[in-house]
Amino acid sequence: MNICAIAGRLVKNAVVRGSERKVLLFTIAAQWGADENGSKDRATHIPCLVFSPSEDLERSLVQNGQGTYIELEGRILTSSYDTKGERKFTTEVVAFNRSITLLKN
Repeated sequence: MNICAIAGRLVKNAVVRGSERKVLLFTIAAQWGADENGSKDRATHIPCLVFSPSEDLERSLVQNGQGTYIELEGRILTSSYDTKGERKFTTEVVAFNRSITLLKN
């Protein structure tokens, strides 16, 4: 089963791609522990996307999403592509539209 749960803050406002079938793209900074000195939390930047987002979700994340605390469930998607003879790999989370919770702090 490929299901993950992520919580963190949006790094910047989300972006919408497409017009007929919209895709909402955003990045979450998820905290996961202290650094070597124990003084500062580490964060991982996780690229996420939502297919056919609701109008409310789209408006919230595109207009003033930066800094919004978000919790979501989704599935991990890996893919690859070729550029100038070099193979690149990507990993992102495809969020389940029904499982997204926003908290503005």
